Amino acid sequence: MARERKKKSEFGEYLAQLIKDAGMTQFDFYNEAEIARPHFYDMLSGRTNPPPRETLNRMMDVLEKRLPSDEKRRTEFINRAAISRGEIPCDISEMIIEHPECWDNLRTTLQTMLDQANKENRP
Repeated sequence: MARERKKKSEFGEYLAQLIKDAGMTQFDFYNEAEIARPHFYDMLSGRTNPPPRETLNRMMDVLEKRLPSDEKRRTEFINRAAISRGEIPCDISEMIIEHPECWDNLRTTLQTMLDQANKENRP
């Protein structure tokens, strides 16, 4: 009886595609990125959340040895990891934490943006 393939999470699908685009096997990737095999497959399937920023950066560094550096790809990678965790992307949360003097301006700007989006979405 053939083994049934496990469904990948959105983050897992994106990661698997990046590994393929880089011309790597998953084995080579998780070894080079220093990720334990069970944890790697749990990330792909969504059984565990994507790793913290340090590990995400290490993963992208491994991929970018074989793919051209692309800030858009790196941002998408971080965004998908955050969505899978139900969190704000780590780079954004770090900027916010590091600049509490900007919180009031950020709050006002976000509210303005949300109000505008709500107006555009009304019938």
